[in-house]
Amino acid sequence: MKAKHVKDHVSTYGKQIVKASDKHFGINNSLIVRAVMGDEKALIQIGDMGKTGERLQLAMPAIRENLKNYIEGTKEYNTALADIYKTGSKGALAIDKAGSDLTLENTRYNNLTEEYKTKLFSDLEKEGQRHDDAMDIIELTAWVDSQMATVNAKAQMEGISNRPFIAQIQADADYENKKIQHLLENGSDGDLSLIPKKHFSTNPVVKLWNQVRDIFS
Repeated sequence: MKAKHVKDHVSTYGKQIVKASDKHFGINNSLIVRAVMGDEKALIQIGDMGKTGERLQLAMPAIRENLKNYIEGTKEYNTALADIYKTGSKGALAIDKAGSDLTLENTRYNNLTEEYKTKLFSDLEKEGQRHDDAMDIIELTAWVDSQMATVNAKAQMEGISNRPFIAQIQADADYENKKIQHLLENGSDGDLSLIPKKHFSTNPVVKLWNQVRDIFS
């Protein structure tokens, strides 16, 4: 992929933000594009920047959490006192209301029992119709599945015979991704010779796979 195919559609809408990112962090479109295109100097620079960011992230969360805990603890103690006394007043009212609610619930229970009985007869009738429809669907599905089985089997065999060629495409992409990741993680300490390359397309077994593909083509 050539750099000219990487199109920036958003930077013009935030020119001041882009300038600020470059000024304060040294991050700009040129650095990003060079890294994406595999430029080792750019990848090493971003990798070293990442290491510095990791050190900052390691210390600041602990500092922040300890101070937040102190603040939250003091707040919790005082709000808990207020809640305890408010709960006491609400509890007294709840006891009085419970008696009234029980009377209403008893009436609701009697009404629901009558409704459930009526609904049961209706549901039994609908279940019978559902069962008949389900049996028709099962029989039709079985017939369609038997027709599709042969087509699926042939497609599966063709897919298996294509695996080494697809694997080679993926292997090439994986190598490039691992190369970029390696340089990002290790920066100037990186060593690209440590990343293995896979060669499915030059494997002697490919000849046999080609013969298999011809059989099912």
